[in-house]
Amino acid sequence: MTALERQIQGGESATVEFLAAAESFDAVLETVVAFLNTRGGYVYIGVEDDGQIIGVPDAEKEASSIYSRLQEAISPKALFSVAADTAQGKAIVVVEVPGAKDTPFVADGTLFLRKGARTVRATGEDLQSLLQSRSVETERWERRGSPVLTVEDLDRKELDRMVQEARTNQRFVFRNPEEPEAVLIDLGMWTRGMLTHASDICFGARPAIRHPQARLRAFAFESDKGGNYIDQADISGPVVQVIEQAHAFITRNSPLTAQFSSTSLKRRDQLAYPAEAIREGLVNSLAHRDYAAFSSGATVTLYPDRLEIWNSGSLPKGWKEDRLRHNHPSLPSNPDIAHVLFIRGLMERIGRGTIKIIEACRAAGIPAPRWKVDDAGITLVLFSRASNQAPDAKLNERQVLLLETLVPEQKISSAEYAERFAKGVVERQARRDLIELEDADLLRREGKGKATVYMRTQREWKP
Repeated sequence: MTALERQIQGGESATVEFLAAAESFDAVLETVVAFLNTRGGYVYIGVEDDGQIIGVPDAEKEASSIYSRLQEAISPKALFSVAADTAQGKAIVVVEVPGAKDTPFVADGTLFLRKGARTVRATGEDLQSLLQSRSVETERWERRGSPVLTVEDLDRKELDRMVQEARTNQRFVFRNPEEPEAVLIDLGMWTRGMLTHASDICFGARPAIRHPQARLRAFAFESDKGGNYIDQADISGPVVQVIEQAHAFITRNSPLTAQFSSTSLKRRDQLAYPAEAIREGLVNSLAHRDYAAFSSGATVTLYPDRLEIWNSGSLPKGWKEDRLRHNHPSLPSNPDIAHVLFIRGLMERIGRGTIKIIEACRAAGIPAPRWKVDDAGITLVLFSRASNQAPDAKLNERQVLLLETLVPEQKISSAEYAERFAKGVVERQARRDLIELEDADLLRREGKGKATVYMRTQREWKP
């Protein structure tokens, strides 16, 4: 069962809406606006109210049409994605909406909110509450004007490439694409007569002159424990170039692994890490990091057995690392920067970056990625393709007995685990046992609430 199918199985909620037919455009529009005004969510088109997947004819065409119509109908311009996907072998359309910070959003002049599992028209009191919350919210760093930045400081070729890519992939329509000032206004990067910090990060020829923290530092060590490094780089420039250069650094310093096919005698060399996982990790790091403090930053550290990508960001309030392994609404820390990455095709699906990293690692047969969160920031850890075993994990006797009992694809509920393997242990510790096994990619969680089960993966583990 895919992550998409697992979320559909969980049913409608404050962040999930099912619609049977693509013809229900008004319902799509109202729900997308409601998600934008609250905390984001997903609209699944081609799914009945009870979760039955019926599919959508010509889903690719419908997705393109819905995206264009939403762009025209929603004000102000917003970040979201619409794409065709497959669930239970049937084509559906998925609209992924991050929670936005520039509320209120309206659909053809009408404001909608998400209350529980329902989309409702906002009252005057709701509107007043939204406006009040926005008025007290501190202006985010990327939207602040930069008094020393001028259009001449921007990389015009980078700006032109973005406009051309938007024209090709139809992810944004600029009213006057030939005029840099007009393009930046459409992107929300020109405010009170000044260019914003986001425009510097995205298009500045030398943004590190004004924002030293915008640099990305990269190191490749010869030992798993650090010590001497074999390569290092200090990378700066427009954010897309930073991503490209960091990806090149990782590629040239990653060991190759040899694989042989059962149908061929020729050896096939592969990089230690899936390219998609590297790209998504870098994009997430630079889109969600904290740019405000001079002490902030982003770092790529390559060891023989693992790759670590760190950024000085933080998770939304109340979130833990576990949330990143499952479908979750996105709340971009820097929506303007994220929007440019989306327009340029580097951020394919909003809010799915962590899921795509997990799926890429799973498809490559390497250990599941890990996220570590502390006061300093967020670190993504990717493990080398050379290992097909789970990362080192200190397992207790209960966990070891479970792994010795289950075979791959066999499932167990938390209640069954507590009854068979964790008698005499408090409920909280029993749950922690299962979460630790999930962290090591030895178990995979499926379902939601009381229907949650844990499935034994194919990942090998040796005591």
